[in-house]
Amino acid sequence: MSRSSKASGPAPAAHSVPAQPDLLHQWSLRLEDAEETPMPGGWRKVALMAAIAGIGFVILYVIAYALLARVPMGSATDEEILAYYGDGTNLTLSLAGMLVMPFAGIFFLYFMVMLRSAARSTGIRVSRVLGNIQFATGILFVGMLFVATAGLIATPAGIRLAGTTADPVVARMLPTLSMAVLLMFGMRMASMFVFVSSSIGRAGGLIPSWFAWVGYAVGVLLLLAFTLEAWFALLFAVWVLVLCVIILWRYLQSAP
Repeated sequence: MSRSSKASGPAPAAHSVPAQPDLLHQWSLRLEDAEETPMPGGWRKVALMAAIAGIGFVILYVIAYALLARVPMGSATDEEILAYYGDGTNLTLSLAGMLVMPFAGIFFLYFMVMLRSAARSTGIRVSRVLGNIQFATGILFVGMLFVATAGLIATPAGIRLAGTTADPVVARMLPTLSMAVLLMFGMRMASMFVFVSSSIGRAGGLIPSWFAWVGYAVGVLLLLAFTLEAWFALLFAVWVLVLCVIILWRYLQSAP
């Protein structure tokens, strides 16, 4: 091989079809450019998308929560369980919650990635360690959220889709397991996400110091609380909503 051919690098790989521009890929590249080569005010576009994705997550999460919170929990009597699962409307609403929750998880993943990109787009160095912890705990939270949802809708899905009948013992155990997964494990991952996101947001100037301290307090509560009350699952969503409102307010305040 000649020296000139070596200098030019390896030949491009053959493609079975010509490469085509892709809108999603191009959009992602523009976001990466804003992150890797920060420009004055360049963080605003990424921050806006983070806030929109976060608010989308909260809306869908609350809708799914409202639909799934109707499912009888471990303290329900046999009569209450049989009456609930004998009503076709209840089954339909529970399955609707199952359909909504995956989209809440998708919005959260975009929110998580955009939030870190927005902090890095400010030009201020962001810890890779905290960024990796944020990424890992966010994914674990979504995974446990989906597992908990599966437990809540297992009985109504079996009745509606497989023609099974409601067993009161199983119908008590599965929702209790779901709440244990979400509140005992998922909220612990959410607490770590709140901790590191508060630190990243404060270091990048996305959130004020007072809200970072609020985030630390929320993180401690999510980490140490011992409860299976379903309403506790809303605390994390409230924190995400307030965070997104603050980001939107800073976006509007920094408008040229």
